[in-house]
Amino acid sequence: MLPYASVVIPTYNRATLVGRAVRSVLTNIRPGDEVIVVDDGSTDDTRRALAEFGPPVRVITMPNGGAGRARNRGLVEARHDIIAFLDSDDEWMPDRLELGRELLNARPDILFCFSNFGLRDEYGRERHNGVREWLRREPSWDRDLGPAVRFSDLAGPPAIRADFAVHTGDLYRSLLDSCGVAVQTLLVRRTPSSVNLRFPEDLPMFEDWEYVASLARAGTAAYMDCETAWQWGHGGPRLTDQHADDITASATHIAILERVWGSDPTFIAAHGGALDVALRAERRALARARFARGEIDAARALLRLAGDAPASLRLLSLFPPRAIALIVMLRRALKRIGNRASFRRAR
Repeated sequence: MLPYASVVIPTYNRATLVGRAVRSVLTNIRPGDEVIVVDDGSTDDTRRALAEFGPPVRVITMPNGGAGRARNRGLVEARHDIIAFLDSDDEWMPDRLELGRELLNARPDILFCFSNFGLRDEYGRERHNGVREWLRREPSWDRDLGPAVRFSDLAGPPAIRADFAVHTGDLYRSLLDSCGVAVQTLLVRRTPSSVNLRFPEDLPMFEDWEYVASLARAGTAAYMDCETAWQWGHGGPRLTDQHADDITASATHIAILERVWGSDPTFIAAHGGALDVALRAERRALARARFARGEIDAARALLRLAGDAPASLRLLSLFPPRAIALIVMLRRALKRIGNRASFRRAR
């Protein structure tokens, strides 16, 4: 018998969107599953929008505390052995839960699984391979996890889609540099090693990155090479803003590197050099961002920590603050133009 699932949906001021998310989950679940919507202190008509749903949807209201705290409340309330997540402005595809549940049921050694996702803008226009857009490169799951096996060889043929590849292995090392795990595709098995893992509540962004890294430290990951969810674009802010300023992004990534891998003696003994490289690179990125904001002393301190800053950055630190800001902004603009051109060619 397939295990029951608890689905956690955090929401904040999503009255016009949360119904779509909940309905997409209801088309996925089996009798016995539960849907937990955590209203993170919404001030709009979210409560009224959720009133149309009865069991198995359970609505929990709490004071506003951010995405990490809302998801953690859902984890505490969850009753079942499989836990899935969906943000309230996104949507599951019809077989999203069943695919992950079947895979975890067939492979008890897998702690969590995830997949690719599609993107829809506010006009319904679609793009695909969302992980590639997130990472700005084509991921190599053979390298990051392991060689591909067909889903049908693990769990039987998919019911409503073509067969696809599944990669399994240790994701922990590759998460140092970037996180290609979209939380709306994440399915976690509740085990002694995962039951107490939580999303950080003190980070301004990337709380899902730290949570996934903790999962990867605890057990085996599986990537399903197919799209199982839609990430919707819209005019309002997202629950987790993936486009915050460069200083916040780099500072948060440094905090995650130090708190997860930097607190892991086993990893440091085996891969301490890789952690050092990642920290140096992020400190250089943070130094550039602080130069651009005119925070010259802080930027110079970061360059000293980075140790091996390129000559261009060391030279930059000698210029007056206004000149530094102008140079950094120009370089950043040129880099964005180059990234967009490279991405268009890759497509």
